Amino acid sequence: MNTLNELKRNTKLTDNLISSHTDKKFIGQVNDSGFKIISSEIGRGAFCVFVGEFQDSLGKLEIRIHNAFKIMLSIILSYPFVGFGLIAYNQGFLEAIKFLPILIVGLLFIRFVFIELSFRFISKTGLNKLIKTLGIKTRHNKGYNSLLNYH
Repeated sequence: MNTLNELKRNTKLTDNLISSHTDKKFIGQVNDSGFKIISSEIGRGAFCVFVGEFQDSLGKLEIRIHNAFKIMLSIILSYPFVGFGLIAYNQGFLEAIKFLPILIVGLLFIRFVFIELSFRFISKTGLNKLIKTLGIKTRHNKGYNSLLNYH
């Protein structure tokens, strides 16, 4: 299976999905049935985890946010709630309700602009690197799942 060998050759094999300096394009796990890798780019490469399965000449790829980043993003998403609580504590609940629309807009901005655009940009960069490295073709499915054809 040339695709699997090519992926192994371009991946720093490790059980930890942590960014580190390497001359390889990816970091992670590759075995006979699939892979779980991140891009080796320092800073943003670990944001997206690529999980794939191989079956004959087809494969399935799922792109998701790394668990460590999910925790950090959950903390960021809690900021509007903390802000509401602080305003309610310092100025009273009725005054805090006046700020509720602003806090909701802030929450929606963080979720649908900051996180969504970051995920789309970083996942597309990593997917393009994976496609170029392995010489695969993708057929997009619902959401961020892709079906892969490799040779």
